[in-house]
Amino acid sequence: MRRLAITIGDPTGIGPEITAKALQRIVDFPGVHCNVIGDIKGLQKTALTLGLTLPHLPSVTYNDISAQQPGDVAYKSIDSAVQLIAAHKVDALVTGPISKKHLQEAGHEAHGHTEILEMFAQSYFDFSGHAEMLFVNKKFRLLLLTRHLALSEVPRALEKSGAVSRPLKTLIAFLRHQLNISDPRIAILGVNPHAGEIGGDEELKYLQPVIHAVNAIGASTLVGPLPADGFFRGFQPQDSGYDAVVASYHDQGLIPFKIFAGYEAVNVTIGLPFLRTSVSHGTASDIVGQNLAREDSLLAAMRTALDVLATPSLQKNVP
Repeated sequence: MRRLAITIGDPTGIGPEITAKALQRIVDFPGVHCNVIGDIKGLQKTALTLGLTLPHLPSVTYNDISAQQPGDVAYKSIDSAVQLIAAHKVDALVTGPISKKHLQEAGHEAHGHTEILEMFAQSYFDFSGHAEMLFVNKKFRLLLLTRHLALSEVPRALEKSGAVSRPLKTLIAFLRHQLNISDPRIAILGVNPHAGEIGGDEELKYLQPVIHAVNAIGASTLVGPLPADGFFRGFQPQDSGYDAVVASYHDQGLIPFKIFAGYEAVNVTIGLPFLRTSVSHGTASDIVGQNLAREDSLLAAMRTALDVLATPSLQKNVP
């Protein structure tokens, strides 16, 4: 039996709604135990409002987390889930959306899930590495070299030591050790229009040296830097010829990815000593209580976690 910890996320967002809806599909996951963690009383109220009943089955456990502030509920839920993984009581973590604003209001300095998970990994595991965001839709995998940065800050971020090489190393390790792809082929998108042909030298300074160094080592093939606009013309996400695509900044990668993946986009945190998948959207506070939230991404995150766990590999937890 596979065991998933599912955190509801911020109790004031759509996390309770998508969790209540996703649990109606629990019969689609035979042989899977789900430990649902968060504001369970709020989850029950949400389900009642939606006309739903939370399943009470041996395959579903509810772990109530209470706190005065929603940011504390979300934070403590993640903490509880990682502790369960460290104690070998669950196999992977699936997370609902959290609010950075509410985290800060509750006194937590971490900016988001990735940073929080790094911190807990350091606390409960022998971990000193770095986590990266990999967006997944079946065989379409997209890595961001920079995360939530203003466009003007991207060049300065890429020039930092390890800013390009470290995420690529983590990606290659994930593809090889956890997805069992022995010789991954990875497309690297440039920073500037036409990958610098008409201006800009970020490709020459930051991308090409790493591409050449990695290809010289072998065991993986990096292609690029490639013009991002031309790359996605006629792109077949599930049969692209690449095991992953690397974007230099947020919108360059996530606009085409979310167009192709639709509501089934999944965020996978790689580089941690455990597997974490997540919805690829935020708390969507503007539609709370309107029965408009879709559970597709949460269900896709559950399936992605199970697919990775089921992939034959000798090194499941190697970051």
